[in-house]
Amino acid sequence: MGFVVTSERKADPVRYEKVGRLLPGENDEIRVMVDGFGEVFRIHRADFVILSGGLCPSGMRLSDSGSRVILSGPKGEEYVVLSRQVRGMMEGWPKKKAAVFIIPT
Repeated sequence: MGFVVTSERKADPVRYEKVGRLLPGENDEIRVMVDGFGEVFRIHRADFVILSGGLCPSGMRLSDSGSRVILSGPKGEEYVVLSRQVRGMMEGWPKKKAAVFIIPT
């Protein structure tokens, strides 16, 4: 079991449960790893650059505040990654990682 982060904002709190990591892969791909399942899917690094430029590649979108990246998995599940961690990962490529969260229902 990972750890749980509760957002603090004026609206109702939202729980994020850490379920995995984004890891650098070969050929400028980012591997979405989920604890207990391994690699779920891959995303090309350029898609994150396009997303930060304001366009939404297939299966990716920014939250309304822009602080989170929402990734759609192959079976329709949604994973959340903090934008700040993704930027750090891009800047420190290939040494940095980013946490992957879900919003439990």
